[in-house]
Amino acid sequence: MRSVESWPCQSICVWRRTGARWYDERVGELSVFSCAGCGSEWVRTEPWTPIDVTGQVPAAVAVERAR
Repeated sequence: MRSVESWPCQSICVWRRTGARWYDERVGELSVFSCAGCGSEWVRTEPWTPIDVTGQVPAAVAVERAR
């Protein structure tokens, strides 16, 4: 199992599910989300929750966090 990537924030965050349209990239059983700005990744077991440049938690991230 691989680790999620972490890079310095560029304050241009746009978080989305990682992978192609028809499948999600996974780390074990966890869906991976990535930032289009810096390339950092997030899974729901991380102690922090990603926000977009707008200051809002993306809807898909909120759903995954609630799982």
